[in-house]
Amino acid sequence: MLLGLHDDDAGKRAMTDHYAAVAARHGVPPTGGHVAAVVAQVADTRAGARQLLRTCLPRWLGPGLAGYVPVDGRRHGVRDPDGYVELLCRIHPVGTPADCAAAMAATARHTGITHLLCMVEGSGDPAAVQENIARLGAQVLPMLPGRRFSPPVPDAGLVPPFG
Repeated sequence: MLLGLHDDDAGKRAMTDHYAAVAARHGVPPTGGHVAAVVAQVADTRAGARQLLRTCLPRWLGPGLAGYVPVDGRRHGVRDPDGYVELLCRIHPVGTPADCAAAMAATARHTGITHLLCMVEGSGDPAAVQENIARLGAQVLPMLPGRRFSPPVPDAGLVPPFG
């Protein structure tokens, strides 16, 4: 199951617990291996990471939020892009390398989810995105137990090989 950006750790845990309960009621063993989408932004300071996202994310996140249509037909209001960015900055790994590692470790501890799909392109600038990926790999992932990172091969694209 892929859990979206809008849920904090308590919401993610509630969803995985619900999934396990429904699976058990139907005689299906829960598979685990859930994945959570997170915004991941590394900077020298927490304030710097948040300011970058506050400045850049709303301008390209806004049209997507305005055009969102639930597939189940339920009514919904349009999210305020600035307010949504504030939420994302509070509940995701956004800040210094230590802040990001602590947030990722806390998510694993509180939810059991150890696979994170990191949205790293919050700045919208290709060079800044590459720097963010490099910092996540070199400065954040080594702080997480059992995680390794191999830096991208030059000119091989933005997708780093993980081991």
